[in-house]
Amino acid sequence: MTTTTQPETTERSVIARSKYYRVKDAAVVLGVPVRTLYHLAETEQIPCRRIGTVILIPATWVDREPAQPRRR
Repeated sequence: MTTTTQPETTERSVIARSKYYRVKDAAVVLGVPVRTLYHLAETEQIPCRRIGTVILIPATWVDREPAQPRRR
């Protein structure tokens, strides 16, 4: 019996296939709370686009920012 395994993919590589991240996905990649990104988007401190109620953050900006270390 043969089993095939697919190569492991990280969350960052799976999410990064589009030009924009949703706030929740960007928070996972950056290692920051979701509410922090919503606040930064609402106060226009980060680049973002709004489509209705959805806030999209450019993947180029997210990939350029350093990830924050997880806190306990």
